[in-house]
Amino acid sequence: MIRALCLTAACVLAAGCTDGAADKAPASRRPVTPSAAQSSPQARPSPVPSVHSEGRTRVLVYGDLIVRATPESSGVRTEIEVANTNNRDATYSVRISIADGEGWTAYNRFWLQDVPPGKTGRDDALIGSKDMGPVPQVPKIYVDEFTPLVDRK
Repeated sequence: MIRALCLTAACVLAAGCTDGAADKAPASRRPVTPSAAQSSPQARPSPVPSVHSEGRTRVLVYGDLIVRATPESSGVRTEIEVANTNNRDATYSVRISIADGEGWTAYNRFWLQDVPPGKTGRDDALIGSKDMGPVPQVPKIYVDEFTPLVDRK
């Protein structure tokens, strides 16, 4: 549960982390103090998002989550992959927004159920439509929510 909350909070913070957005964030003046989740031996450090291009496809890598966004004529083809690094089956709720940075924004919720340990869950969807205006040719990817639910069995 603590890991899920940490990942959700980190995803919200990473929402603007595309092309240099991380460089523009103001430096925190608060002293660094580890939280209970960070100092726990079970907690993993928060991943650092990275964004790059593979041809026309924008790729966001955020820990166990990879998001690919490719512009098409009728929307943005969005593919997600989540690697289950837990010791039990896991279900993932992932909400992704795609934007152009100028007002065009669309989102989708992905639900990857019962991903076995050591395996990768995948899904894809066409997000947005040409009815919303010109489809972003360099889509910005935002992770609005990333919630892993690990089986207790």
